Amino acid sequence: MQRFRLVADQVQVELVSHGSGDQQPFQVLGSSSEVAFLEELMKEEFGSLNVNPAALFSFLKTDHWVQEHFNTTLLLEGELQASEGPARSFDSLPLGTKLVRTGVLQLKELDELLEQYRPFAASQRFGEFLRLNQSVSPAVLDLLLNPSLFDQGGFNQKRLGERLLEMGCITEQQLRDALAQQQLNGARIGQILAHQGLISEEMALFFAEAQITPGGQIEFCPA
Repeated sequence: MQRFRLVADQVQVELVSHGSGDQQPFQVLGSSSEVAFLEELMKEEFGSLNVNPAALFSFLKTDHWVQEHFNTTLLLEGELQASEGPARSFDSLPLGTKLVRTGVLQLKELDELLEQYRPFAASQRFGEFLRLNQSVSPAVLDLLLNPSLFDQGGFNQKRLGERLLEMGCITEQQLRDALAQQQLNGARIGQILAHQGLISEEMALFFAEAQITPGGQIEFCPA
């Protein structure tokens, strides 16, 4: 049996598994809003509630959003064989983390959206909430959630400006202006757009370097 407890000032939640083995089914016990919130985070992180206990405990102790809402993470029952394992690929990251890594959202913006999302966590996926909330371009969400769609459209062969335009991050006129400026000073399109405040430097790097693998996953390894 594995039993973890998350404690905040006025609430506590427990994660319990009666299973055994490398992957175990966990049940989240507590108030409905906190349970829905944690279950959504776990599904985004691991794909389901069937999780390696050591990986789950490590996630609970280090995840930014978990730490924002809970003061303490406790191991009440069970033993953990901690192992760091291989570095996680970009494609395996939660959607919120991807949005920050790509420069689409700042961490503060994501925190605010996640707080707004909490009441809807039981009925909506975070991506659905963002789409309805119109906080993120639908094309960006589609790329991060289903990269294979863009592989079919020749994403890897497109230049930075074309990618940003397709994602709805810039307009055609903004791209034309940046290309005209590039002819004058020789700077990179990403640098020009970031200097103008149209995109972030992180966004420029991501859309310049990201590739979609034959298996339909995003490959991105920033320096």
